[in-house]
Amino acid sequence: MDDQKLDSDGVSPITLISAKNPPLTEVLQEFWHYRELLYMLTLRRISVRYKQTLVGVTWVLLQPLVAMIIFNIIFGKLIKIPTAGVPYPIFVYAALVLWTLFAEGVNRASGSLIGESQLISKVYFPRLMIPIAAVASAWIDFVVSLFLLLPLTFIYGLRPTWSLGLIPVLMVVTMVLATGIGLFFGALNVRYRDFQYLVPFLMQILFFASPVIFSVEIVPPQFQKWYYLNPMAAVIDGFRFAVTGITPLSGWALAWSMVCGVIFLGLGVLTFQAVEREFADVI
Repeated sequence: MDDQKLDSDGVSPITLISAKNPPLTEVLQEFWHYRELLYMLTLRRISVRYKQTLVGVTWVLLQPLVAMIIFNIIFGKLIKIPTAGVPYPIFVYAALVLWTLFAEGVNRASGSLIGESQLISKVYFPRLMIPIAAVASAWIDFVVSLFLLLPLTFIYGLRPTWSLGLIPVLMVVTMVLATGIGLFFGALNVRYRDFQYLVPFLMQILFFASPVIFSVEIVPPQFQKWYYLNPMAAVIDGFRFAVTGITPLSGWALAWSMVCGVIFLGLGVLTFQAVEREFADVI
């Protein structure tokens, strides 16, 4: 946190950089002051990601589309997972779109500080902007995938309903969860580099523990309330409902996911601030 003061002649500004954690109001003021930098960091991450690629942003569509085809053959045709009447390609693709937003946000944020080590050690700015810009860059992938998802619903005979209005809410909840978890792991990754290997592994486990390729309906009723302790479970269910207007939606579980988002965000910020003063020394 920097403070602008005047020197002894009362004219020249002096910047004092302190190691203490500032109050929330000062953090928000500083973020507003550096808002253009946040935009530039996000834009740079997007441009670097698809620079010198043959198909560019088309990779955003190909990855979930290929996964949808494979899962449809295995779980839709062979195993025949129950989908509450929704065609399995739409059922799984809707979940993959939201899951990719979450997983990419966490993965990018957790490794963002190491990737920007030279910038952190040379220039002062709010360090929180780096992982937040990393999560924000995943939003573009989500929007691009959404443009394919909505036409697919028409192809499979589904029509839009009022539930589409839930999409922005669920997107925000997902990004808050990704930001909080990404901040937590990103800060720890600066001190313990094991987390750069641990985070992708944990995301892979959470993928199969979340209702991406299957429905919560296959979980025995007596265990469903425990299953919804995973905050992404209700968010994925909610996104399927938003897209199709058919699949079941648990209101209390979705409210729990929102509470978890706030908790994880607070935990992530506190962990980040606790480690932040060491960044320049250990990064």
